[in-house]
Amino acid sequence: MRGIVRRLTTPLIATLVLAACQGQPVTLLTDPNEILAAAATTTAAATSVHVDIAVDGKISLDPLGTGAGAPIDLRDTSASADLDLATGQLKATFSSPGLLGLAGETILVDDTLFLKTTLTGTKFRPSAVSGPTENPLRGLTELLARTDLDPVKGDDVPCAGGTCYTLTIKLDAADLAGLGGATGIPLPGDLPIPIPDLSAAAIDLTLHVEQRTTRLSGITAEAGMADLGNLGVQATFTRWNEPIQIAAPPGDQVEGTG
Repeated sequence: MRGIVRRLTTPLIATLVLAACQGQPVTLLTDPNEILAAAATTTAAATSVHVDIAVDGKISLDPLGTGAGAPIDLRDTSASADLDLATGQLKATFSSPGLLGLAGETILVDDTLFLKTTLTGTKFRPSAVSGPTENPLRGLTELLARTDLDPVKGDDVPCAGGTCYTLTIKLDAADLAGLGGATGIPLPGDLPIPIPDLSAAAIDLTLHVEQRTTRLSGITAEAGMADLGNLGVQATFTRWNEPIQIAAPPGDQVEGTG
């Protein structure tokens, strides 16, 4: 009888202890600079994350290279990515119905970037990555770690991680210039679409940081790009530090090898 009681009691006690630990109140931060610094530390220490991105707005681009820019509606543009922050490997899909119906997939493994788009064919095109592969969130981490951004704390809001702090930050052209080359994600030089010049843009950022873990839950960016137009980007971060598997595509799906 004592053995039965012990077998029943031990897991019950463990469950109660775990529940008690999870129910402990979170020490809330009130200084926006402390919240931003905590988010930077947590992001820098992370090993992996899943990111979903939604884009809206109209910008002037010249996708056909004719020299005459035209407004492009980026409504319903989206991307989704698994990022291995420890190795720099990533796997992403993207779609932009208003930009020539562009859609595709990219995989970065070791020193090779595989890219497949609706404008380049049905197979992945491999390209060598020069230099060591970097953390795909390096630029974001460096931005969060800055001490001169003057973040403003707003109202706490519900989020995927429970309750989130809200921070707003204004970035100018100089901030963007420092951030632009630090994403750690290499891109091939033969992309089928031009990349807009954001050096003159001004961006309003809204960051949501989970109170319990100080992990980033979401970022909203509203960009005014003068003659280029206006752009809105919503990034949502989930599955922090969960195991992910990223592998090169099979040989029969790679151009020149199948």
